[in-house]
Amino acid sequence: MIARGTGAVIAWLAVITFTFVLLTGVILSVADIAIQHTHHPSLVEGVWQNMLRALDPAVMHEDAGWPLRIQSLLVVIFGILVLSSLIGLVASGIDRRVSELRKGRSLVLEEGHTLVLGWSEKVFPIISELVMAYRERPRSCIVLLAPHDKIDMEDEIRTRIPDPGRTRIVCRNGDPSKHADLALTSPYDSQSVIVLGSNHEDGDAQVVRTVLALMDDPRFGELRVVVDCLHPDTAASLRSVTSGRITTIASSDVIARITAQACRHTGLGTVFNEILNFDDIDIYFHQSPSLTNQRFGDLVLRYERGTAIGVRNGGTGRIQLNPADDYVLQDGDSAVVLAESLHAVELRPEAAALPAMEPGTGGGQQRPTRILIAGWNPLAPRIVSELDKWVVPGSLVRVLIDETLVKPEQVVVAGLRNIELSVTPTRSSAPERLLELATEERYDRVVVLCYRSGLTSEQADARALMTLLHVRQFREAHPELSGSMSVVTEVLDIRDVDLARVAGAEDLIVSERLTALMLSQLAELPDREQVFTELFDVAGSQLCMRPVSDYAQPRPGLPFGSYVEAAHRAGHLAIGYRAAGTNGSHPCDGIVLNPTKSAPVDLQPDDRIIVVVASA
Repeated sequence: MIARGTGAVIAWLAVITFTFVLLTGVILSVADIAIQHTHHPSLVEGVWQNMLRALDPAVMHEDAGWPLRIQSLLVVIFGILVLSSLIGLVASGIDRRVSELRKGRSLVLEEGHTLVLGWSEKVFPIISELVMAYRERPRSCIVLLAPHDKIDMEDEIRTRIPDPGRTRIVCRNGDPSKHADLALTSPYDSQSVIVLGSNHEDGDAQVVRTVLALMDDPRFGELRVVVDCLHPDTAASLRSVTSGRITTIASSDVIARITAQACRHTGLGTVFNEILNFDDIDIYFHQSPSLTNQRFGDLVLRYERGTAIGVRNGGTGRIQLNPADDYVLQDGDSAVVLAESLHAVELRPEAAALPAMEPGTGGGQQRPTRILIAGWNPLAPRIVSELDKWVVPGSLVRVLIDETLVKPEQVVVAGLRNIELSVTPTRSSAPERLLELATEERYDRVVVLCYRSGLTSEQADARALMTLLHVRQFREAHPELSGSMSVVTEVLDIRDVDLARVAGAEDLIVSERLTALMLSQLAELPDREQVFTELFDVAGSQLCMRPVSDYAQPRPGLPFGSYVEAAHRAGHLAIGYRAAGTNGSHPCDGIVLNPTKSAPVDLQPDDRIIVVVASA
């Protein structure tokens, strides 16, 4: 009986209590014991009086006569035993239930939630970004399932994300690849599912098992699933075997491509971070009857608080960035816009009249690039391969490595066409050797990468920060040699971002954060994947930073729309600008994306316009 649980024990106590009260009530009736001066009590009256005494001992204080007092005393003692047992059972039952809830093994009774399967450092920026995306929703929920203690997960999330706003964060303990554990999170009632790998060693194996567990249900085809893979081959295979029903991204691809983009133009890494997070601007698809039969070229200046960068075909779903001006939108087509929110996107009846500007000087010839890479890790070959697609022939990449951590023969990148790869081995961090190289050979970019083997993430970040300090010291001591040099830095721990800024980094590549931002964006709107793919791909449209003088001769107080129009005449779509030194000493502090067309700006010829350039 006890093994059957609290409910069974309470039921048996009720039966025993009723039996005892019935028995004593019969005694009262048969023995004709007077109750409160009432002789010849009936059986019902006797049972009722004893029930009152069992529940409340104070009832017997008016009892007269020793036969009734003795009988009442026995009933009261029995009642005390039963009630104390009942209180203990209820308390222990509640405590057991609370313990079960704390273990994270109860069923999630949510619908329309975002489900995150797995645990890694990416969990925190993902939750943070989703909380920001849901800030205007009256009710939202993020459910997390991972093989960790529920209380520990909640404590760590609460420490890293102290203010989740209106969003509820629910943690459950379990293995995402097991059907019973997965069922606890109501995955097929969710609006989207994000699958994370457990760690760098077996992350892809874990995500494959988790995807298979999700597939074992006919409702899988209705799910919006975004999968984080470490290797591009795994991402491609999962997408293929699921017939494209899931969205996969490869962490190494995302990081390598954004790092390569940041090496091309100072501040592009910051631009991509701004586009990928949910803080200020996002990519939206504006569909309206007013767009039908409109030329794309006529839309560029008709969005006051948004920036049109492309179109999405309503029939095929294909997205094209910076299409030809004579592209005519058909019924069902959408405009791809950068905006603060979809509510802010409004198409004006016609473009506002803008002040004319004198034409610019046009872009100069691109010259070979010289890049110094300090450090080496498994992502580095992909970064160099991506750079090789962008730079002109004759460019140099010199790699400075600590040969106690990476052997020179490990620094190999196959298939390079435009880059000459040179390796300089040293022992320890060798800051003096880095300064010698920077003095002997003038570099356009310095890329600081974190070692992934032989060091913990804290040690790797500490070494990268020390290297940054030496680079900053060199730039302060030799401004004539480093005037055009920019620094791109990889940081493993998100918490070291502010320290890297202090140490002199301009573009920050936070590996875990970049992937987390991409996962969050695609979980909310999968169509954004095509936009990101084209922006990252050398064969697609690309983000660039061009001097203002390439497009027009700037004048104080001109509205930003005038610069948009000038860039449009050159076939480029202006989405913002970088005014060096306007908001501080940091080169990326002056980046402004998606300003209103009528907003006056004071730009100098050497300031930069951020543009989307169509593929060749």
